[in-house]
Amino acid sequence: MNFDLLIYYFMLPMLEFFAKVTHSYGWAIILLTLLVRMIVWPLVAKSTRSMQAMSRLQPKLKAMQEKYKDDKEQLAIQMAEFYKVNKMNPMGGCLPTLIQLPVLFALFGTFTAPPFGDKPIDVKINVVQQAQSKDAHRNETSGPNSPYVSREGTTAKVVVFPGDCTVVQGESVDFSTRTLMGPLPPNFAPEWKVFPKDTKEPALIHPVPAEVYHVQFNNPGEWHVQAIIPGIAKAEPFGFINSLGKVAKGADLLKPTNLDSLALILLFGFTMYLSQKFTVGPKAADGEMDEQQKVQRDTMKMMPVTVTVMFFFIPLPTGVYLYMVVSNVMQTLQTWLIMRSAPPVEDLPLTPPGGSSPSKSDSGLPSRSSDGTVTMSPKGNSYSVDNGKEPSNGKKPNVAASTGDETSLDDPGQKLKLPKKKKKKKA
Repeated sequence: MNFDLLIYYFMLPMLEFFAKVTHSYGWAIILLTLLVRMIVWPLVAKSTRSMQAMSRLQPKLKAMQEKYKDDKEQLAIQMAEFYKVNKMNPMGGCLPTLIQLPVLFALFGTFTAPPFGDKPIDVKINVVQQAQSKDAHRNETSGPNSPYVSREGTTAKVVVFPGDCTVVQGESVDFSTRTLMGPLPPNFAPEWKVFPKDTKEPALIHPVPAEVYHVQFNNPGEWHVQAIIPGIAKAEPFGFINSLGKVAKGADLLKPTNLDSLALILLFGFTMYLSQKFTVGPKAADGEMDEQQKVQRDTMKMMPVTVTVMFFFIPLPTGVYLYMVVSNVMQTLQTWLIMRSAPPVEDLPLTPPGGSSPSKSDSGLPSRSSDGTVTMSPKGNSYSVDNGKEPSNGKKPNVAASTGDETSLDDPGQKLKLPKKKKKKKA
């Protein structure tokens, strides 16, 4: 998926705006992350509330699945009706998450490229022999691109000219850069590399700075030419971070100069654990969970550890770790606010399939009207408690006498007037 529109027309302009206001790319990362998190707040809230509602309905769904386990068609009908009556959408938690993913991926892409780190633009060159010269062609520009942010705050979208090529053995090609959007500074000279396809460590090849990079291809096969677009803020410090663009992985994280990256990775894992703890909510007993839910619970428990260990071996700029920590803290706060403002799960009424939402009168609890009538159940008896006043219609309720006459109190609407309790006189 291409996120160029979001990166070039929103993320980078806002990043440069915050950098000009604060004179710090570190604060620009934090402010842009907070801004994006506020923009996706409605989607986060909808997703979290939907997950909470699904958790509340889970016992009912489990009972329904057990009841109709031998009739898949009836189960599907009952579940559809159940979701409809309770105004629930099984995809209600997934859809808001999917909508916000492009925004978050674009934000991540902004922090992994200039101005925070160098980004290579790769061009593939197929070198063929003279007998295959009819296959020779050159694309006008490279498919990949990279932003370039100048020290004056201008942003350009940079590509390599020419792009992917098929050339004849012994042919020379002059490579240079072009901008598709925004200005490049005069005499802009990125660094260049050329290497064959089977090169294991292209990063170890020493780059050459040049405005125009001249290459002669004498050996047939697949070759790659890279223009490396520099990031101007990669060496900028921020707080305890000594370089926003520094990249370290594995054992290098234990070096004194990289302890800031190590601390951010560990802090990322901790904040991810907190965010997950608020999202999952109260723990359910093992007896109330099926096997799929247990597997999902165990997977969620291991997720913060797994992702944290993964980042020990993925080379990312330190500024990206700063973004991830701030994003996790903001997400945790948002989740806490949503859970705090939501009504408790046990206080929310559930509606069974084929019925309407329960009210006080049909909830099975006694209800008392203004004239003192207490209704014990929807189909049972009504009892009138003597409050010292006659009923408004002036008639006394029909009550069986104590002479042994039998009167069924199971008749709906039957009322019983209970005598007032006499107050004991104080001695």
